Amino acid sequence: MKKFILVLALGFSVFLAGEPIRKLSVTGNAEKEVMPDIAKISFRVYTKNENLKKAGQENSKNMENFKNELKKRNIPVTGIETYNYYTQKSTERDTAESKKTEYYTTLYFAVKVTDLTKIPDLISLSESNKIKSLKSDSLDKSIYYGEINRNSSQKSSAISDTFKVYDSIKSQLARLGISGSNISVYSYSTTSQEVIDNKSVKNKEYHNIYNDFVLELKDISRINDVIKIAEDNKISVQGNIAFDISNKDQIESELYNAAYEQTKTKAVSILKSSEMKLGDPLVVSESISYQNQAIQEDYNYTKQINAKNLDVRGGMDMNMSFVTTPAITEARPQIDYKPQVMKLTQNVSVLYEIK
Repeated sequence: MKKFILVLALGFSVFLAGEPIRKLSVTGNAEKEVMPDIAKISFRVYTKNENLKKAGQENSKNMENFKNELKKRNIPVTGIETYNYYTQKSTERDTAESKKTEYYTTLYFAVKVTDLTKIPDLISLSESNKIKSLKSDSLDKSIYYGEINRNSSQKSSAISDTFKVYDSIKSQLARLGISGSNISVYSYSTTSQEVIDNKSVKNKEYHNIYNDFVLELKDISRINDVIKIAEDNKISVQGNIAFDISNKDQIESELYNAAYEQTKTKAVSILKSSEMKLGDPLVVSESISYQNQAIQEDYNYTKQINAKNLDVRGGMDMNMSFVTTPAITEARPQIDYKPQVMKLTQNVSVLYEIK
């Protein structure tokens, strides 16, 4: 789909240096919307090993398997270029041989205290025996519930240690005048868990290898296939997927010619109602800022000249308005496997001599 838009910025610069010299600045603009037909995908091959050589061999193997699978699947890749390859050392904790099984026993007990003066002693007793919690019943405030937790690398030890604490509490309560009939166990359980033995943890040094490369794909309908093959070979996508146009240089050249021809057409049209004729182009530029400066310099040089001596017909305004736009602009696609239409724009500004 082609769409051409013409934009015109006009201006006269007239100055005298013995004889009148006239200039006309005209700007043309052309646009075209094009659907991208190629994709550039950034990937990373990452491997690590305690041995640098083995890390490098694994990295190369993953890359080679990836390339071979692309060929096997007939995926049209125009190029694969590595833009970053480096190694980096890292130190990590090795916990594989430092894990052990720990057993945790939890015992819940209840104690009835009818003498409120004994409550402070009960609280003090719970703190000295490292009881996890001690709280009163919501209905009967004379009953208190306690929780004892002990752990050990041996299950039997975890259980026996917990009950030793319970028996010790019973003895201490008896000395406070609280008989054993007022304290009882109503639940206990033992669980196991793998934990890290920090005393045996060792640090290991690894060599990390990073291979960053860009793949250019001619058939954008195969993007998902390429990414799947990469993932199967432990290769990850890095950043955006950039879409582009294979014949963009040709399109830009066509837009440039179209914009330039428009300036000639407009310039001739402007001078049609006057006796002046269009001369040769003095400056051709993708930016009108340069011409704006040149015209301003001419104006500063001739600002003492009486305007009535100038033969300017057709009521053209000496005040010029310029809009600077990029020579080529294109819509940057989002991270999406489905590309969006890209818009190419070309501006050409021509400073003509007027005869």
